[in-house]
Amino acid sequence: MSAVQDQENIVIVGAGPVGLTLAIDLAARGVKCVVLEMRAENAPAHPKCNTVSARSMEIFRRFGIADEIRQQGLPADYPCDVVYATRYTRNELGRLPIPSWSERFSGRGHDAGWPTDEPPHRVSQLFLEPVLRAKAASVPHIELRYETELLSLEQDNNQVTLVTRDVASGSENTLRASYVIGCDGGRSVVRHEIGVPLEGDDNLGRIKSIFLKSDSLKEKEQLAPAWMTWVINAEQAGTMVALDGKELFLCHCRIPADVSFDGFDPVEGVCGVTGVDFDFEILAEEDWIARRLVAKKYGKGRVYLAGDAAHNWLPFAGFGMNAGIEDAITLSWRLAAINNGWASEELLASYEAERRPVGEQVSRAAMHLAQNQAPPEIPAALEDDTEEGAGLRAFVGAALVERDGPQFNPIGLNFGVPYEGSDVIISDDEEPPEFGIDLYTPSTVPGCRVPHLIFPDGSSLYDQLGPEFTLIRKNKSLDITIFTKAAQRQGMPLEVLDIPLGDQMPYDRELVLVRPDQRIAWRGDSVPADVGTLIEQVCGVFA
Repeated sequence: MSAVQDQENIVIVGAGPVGLTLAIDLAARGVKCVVLEMRAENAPAHPKCNTVSARSMEIFRRFGIADEIRQQGLPADYPCDVVYATRYTRNELGRLPIPSWSERFSGRGHDAGWPTDEPPHRVSQLFLEPVLRAKAASVPHIELRYETELLSLEQDNNQVTLVTRDVASGSENTLRASYVIGCDGGRSVVRHEIGVPLEGDDNLGRIKSIFLKSDSLKEKEQLAPAWMTWVINAEQAGTMVALDGKELFLCHCRIPADVSFDGFDPVEGVCGVTGVDFDFEILAEEDWIARRLVAKKYGKGRVYLAGDAAHNWLPFAGFGMNAGIEDAITLSWRLAAINNGWASEELLASYEAERRPVGEQVSRAAMHLAQNQAPPEIPAALEDDTEEGAGLRAFVGAALVERDGPQFNPIGLNFGVPYEGSDVIISDDEEPPEFGIDLYTPSTVPGCRVPHLIFPDGSSLYDQLGPEFTLIRKNKSLDITIFTKAAQRQGMPLEVLDIPLGDQMPYDRELVLVRPDQRIAWRGDSVPADVGTLIEQVCGVFA
């Protein structure tokens, strides 16, 4: 018999980066939530993800933790270059220069010049997650329940009932919630419980990820330091990631088609990728299958999915965890608006309409990057210490740098994926700009991310946006009284931001309505006659 606890408002299953981001953002909007996590409070995170995207860093800036995150991981002067080599320790084929975090704002490097206050940051989830945990523990409205396993859930029209187990004692408890959000990863119990399948391409390759510690590997390195090294050879391909610039590494070993996970020797794999025999300690291993899978639905009833629970694809361009973080932000303001009484529950239906197409688009982009990177055939003489070998290395390296460059300059994946077909975005006649992995055209077309601006005094537009809706007005003399009164009648929080832009592109409309997730909900040159209906629509209230 399980003990019955009081009903909670929102229960989040999973205290990884996605679940913690959702909890922190809900708390900032005054909404209480309970976070269930199977691991212990002091359990180290696995270094699965090793890039925090610019878009995620913008979100963390709003949380007040971007500077702290930027100082985690690699030393301040450690280059974040991407290298291609035949082995981790020798035969460099090519290099994409990316500066250290202390020089990130220098304007130099392969991915320099992005229109944001927060460029991407190369840091492992190993170091990111503790910052998010500490932030979540420090703010009101969040209850973190570690060592709590979700066993089952069921729902009706009014609530969700969860059965959980205390990992330490084995005792079971029953918990009730208004909404449940599954942020519990690729093997999501939440997704399984609501019966939502994954769709897409399965079994695209097999990888063994080995988290290791060695104080002797750096002594054997012959190449200049780099954050990530892609290893291409005919024997053992893989990737090495420097986690702390000293003794912690993550090695992804590609497993041959005729070898099972159990039959693959991780020690031989690491030595094959590095090209040397050395002393190291394996701290953790993880077997995973490369996939391109997206949940058929992002929610059912009062239960919703975010992060790897909703999508699972190859971690190219660093957009597994980061897509999940934007899932969380897209979902959190909706839940808060409903909780705080100024939006309809129908607003939640648009979460899937906005984020699932993004999951499909980004997953296909990641698969394209993976296919584009792999050389069709590895020359037998690639590692030979001969003139032929040197020529082959130069040729293969140049091709890799050219083909794989977009993966490490994914400005379009960060800023250029619009929301289309959403009932709570008021579209106009203009189409959003063309999408490209490394292509971004700032635009105020509804559904796009609001374009970044730096004002003459050095301040940032993003730092001046309100926490909920913001109406950007170019001409202060334009009367918007009817607009603000319509928002007041709905109870929708609205701040007005007057910015003297003149005819500056891309702000080619007098008014731009920005949502809490920094997406554009509407734009126009005057207050529309049916502004009340407009306000209701962006809040999910339909006649």
